[in-house]
Amino acid sequence: MCTYDPVHTTDREATFALLKRISVGVAKLFTPHCEVVIHDFSDLECSIIHMEGNISGRKVGGGATDLLLTHARNGDTVRDFHNYQTSLPNGRNMKSCTMFLRDKTGVAYGAFCINLDVSIFAGIHRILGEFLALDAGSEVSETLSDDIQRTIHSILREAVNDMGTELPIMSKDEKIDLIARLDEKGAFQVKRAVPLVAEELGLSRSTIYNYLAEAREKTDTDAQNGA
Repeated sequence: MCTYDPVHTTDREATFALLKRISVGVAKLFTPHCEVVIHDFSDLECSIIHMEGNISGRKVGGGATDLLLTHARNGDTVRDFHNYQTSLPNGRNMKSCTMFLRDKTGVAYGAFCINLDVSIFAGIHRILGEFLALDAGSEVSETLSDDIQRTIHSILREAVNDMGTELPIMSKDEKIDLIARLDEKGAFQVKRAVPLVAEELGLSRSTIYNYLAEAREKTDTDAQNGA
């Protein structure tokens, strides 16, 4: 079994001591889904010198991971790794961060690693996705309200959005087009629709009636002409 007997400089000892304190706070903040691991590269076979939380089943005195071995071997420790996917031997998915500890010359002598078990959240995400899924290509929409004024307002806003414009609509043709869309959506089956729409558009009731008549006449003409 490995025995850990590293030789540190004072700066390294101070850094490791500080990170051990930080690891307690991080692990407790995200318990029970987090573990924090501190590695000392002076002996990669026994590099783990501290752990807080434990979701990977590793222990102090355990060896470096494949990622650490590869980058330590190649000297590729200039950049840290954040928010990347990792996995346990049993296939459980994790997300991790690895921050290398470097001396004054830039050489890495250790690593501070945070691992989060996201498997339970991945399951919740999948379930929520299935629960929130709608029929593909569905164009049906509905506002659930028993207040007819709100319903008319909702229909009006939807029609304005369909036109790709905003209120106030200035031209007469645009207003007639809007009234036609409201009529097509069934708004004017409601007796109060005309005064409500008139108020929303800042028009008189008689103007709304006139525009409605013109819109319906145009619809009938287009239907007769096969438009």
